[in-house]
Amino acid sequence: MATTTERRRTPGDAFIAAGASGARTTHPLATVPLTQVFYLIGLVPAVFLLAPALERLSAGNEALAGMANVLAVPFNYAFPYVVLWLWLRYYERRSFFASTGFGFGRRTLPGLGWGTLLAVGYILAWIGVSLAAGTARFDRALDFEGGGGAAGVLLIGTLVLVMRVVMVGIEEQLFRGWMLQAVGARWGRTAAVLLSSACFALFHFFFIGNLVLPGTTPHEPHWVLMLNIFLWAVFAALLTLRTGNLWAATAFHAAVLILPGFLLTVALPEGAGRGWPATGDAFGLLIVTVTDPSHYTGGAGFAGLFEGLPATAVLAALIAAAWLRLRRAERTAA
Repeated sequence: MATTTERRRTPGDAFIAAGASGARTTHPLATVPLTQVFYLIGLVPAVFLLAPALERLSAGNEALAGMANVLAVPFNYAFPYVVLWLWLRYYERRSFFASTGFGFGRRTLPGLGWGTLLAVGYILAWIGVSLAAGTARFDRALDFEGGGGAAGVLLIGTLVLVMRVVMVGIEEQLFRGWMLQAVGARWGRTAAVLLSSACFALFHFFFIGNLVLPGTTPHEPHWVLMLNIFLWAVFAALLTLRTGNLWAATAFHAAVLILPGFLLTVALPEGAGRGWPATGDAFGLLIVTVTDPSHYTGGAGFAGLFEGLPATAVLAALIAAAWLRLRRAERTAA
C-alpha cells in the first residue's frame, strides 16, 4: 500500500501546489480584502472612463448605443483581470492563467462543455423541484417567436453566454483560483473551500464598490439567497479541486445565469424585472413560470436560478455528489 508521500497527485493537489509556484505567496488572510480591492480597482476604468466615452460616442443613435453596450461588456471586465495579473506577475512572480486554473489547452473546451451540461442538469432539476412543489407551472414549449426564430435565439444566446463567461471568469479566478490556492497551501483544502466560499458569498452582498461606484447594486441579503450563494461556491470549489482547473466551474456559473433567459426559460407572471423575462414575452425550448415570486420560490431578486429553496435542494445534492467524486479520486490515487 502506498504511503502518503508516495501517493499520486490528484488534479486538486496539482492545482493547490500551483499557487506556490512563484517566488512568494500571498498570506491567506490578505486575500480576503485584496479580492474586493482588486475587483474595485478593476472596475474604476470601466465606470469612470469607458462608460462615459461610449455614451458620448453613441449619443442620439440607438442602434450604435446598443452595439456599443454589447461590445463594452468584455472590455469592462477585462480591467479586473489586469489588476490580478499585475499582482501575480510582479509580487508572487508566477504565471497568470496557467497557475490559477485558466490554462488554455486540451482541457479547456471539454471543461467548458461539461460545465454547461452540468448547468443544464441543474436548471432542469430546479424546474422539476419547483413544479413538484407547486411553486411553478409549465406554460409552453418550442416558442421562439419573441426572439426572432430559433436560429437567431441560438446565435445571440451563445454570444451572450460567451460574454458572461468573461464576466464571471474573474470572480472564479479571484476566489476559486487565487484565494482557494492561497488558503489551501497553508491551512488545507477544507479551510480553503469554506473560507473562499464564505468570502465569495459576502462579496455579493457587501462589496465595497457598492459604496463608491455609481450604478452598482448588491443583492438583497436574505438568508436563502446568502445560503445558496455559499452552497454554490462550495460546489464550485469542489468541482475545481476535482478537475484541477476553473473551466467547468466558470461555464456552470455563466450558463446557470444565461440559459434560463432564452432556452430553458424561467419567467415571472408580471412585467419582467432584474433579469427575469415576463411570461408573455418569453421564448425558448420550454417556458416555465414562477407563480408567486419570493425569496423562497425564486424571482425576488436578480440572481436567477441561484434563488429560492429549489436551488438550495439541488445545490445540496450537487455538493454531496462532488464531494463523493473527489473522495473517490483521492482513494484511487492512494
